[in-house]
Amino acid sequence: MQNDNILKDIFSDKSIRNKLSIFYTFAVALMIYQGAVFFVIKGDEISSKGDVPVFDISFTESSENFEDSRVVGDESREIVTYTPSNTMHTENSGMGMLMINVTYQETSQEFADPCDTVSVDLIPNSVLADWNNQNNILTGTSDDCSEINLQLMVFPSYNGQDSKQMGKDSVYWTNLWTDHSYGNGDFELGIEVNVNQPPGQLAPTIQDSDEEIFVTWQAVFFSVSVEEV
Repeated sequence: MQNDNILKDIFSDKSIRNKLSIFYTFAVALMIYQGAVFFVIKGDEISSKGDVPVFDISFTESSENFEDSRVVGDESREIVTYTPSNTMHTENSGMGMLMINVTYQETSQEFADPCDTVSVDLIPNSVLADWNNQNNILTGTSDDCSEINLQLMVFPSYNGQDSKQMGKDSVYWTNLWTDHSYGNGDFELGIEVNVNQPPGQLAPTIQDSDEEIFVTWQAVFFSVSVEEV
């Protein structure tokens, strides 16, 4: 009861009521201001702190071609090599892949002489590359003078496709796609020839005891570009 009387005395006093009204008005105004600061003035800043950056990652490709040839004897094996130039390595972000085209023709000029059998294989060695990539084609054979095409994926995960990535910063994504150690060294291609004789002929002739094999190496390099969206 005593507490009730005290409250009645307070609210019955006009001057006290006025002071309380001013206090409540000030408190409400302060709350409104704080809310405005949070939702309006600071809204963009607070929201931006929670955003995750998005980056466009794109690639520009350039190629280096090198042509070679080798005369390979019947039932013989020859090794030809190719070393990508240092200039291509230093002027690009990395080496993406290596493609090899092998061609030949039957050159014996004997009547009804069929095409020889040519087998090639890109030899895994110490050169850094994605040797176990499922898209690699490291061996091939032809017995009808058709061309043979091999390919090796060199830079891990590289497929030449543009992409969007979230998080980190541009330096991180640029460094991720920059490495000059991949594909730096001597690639080796093994070539084997087995001469096929015309029907009825049992032994190789002077005219058909070997075959000239033509090899075109194409090293595909790339430069990476990273832009924040």
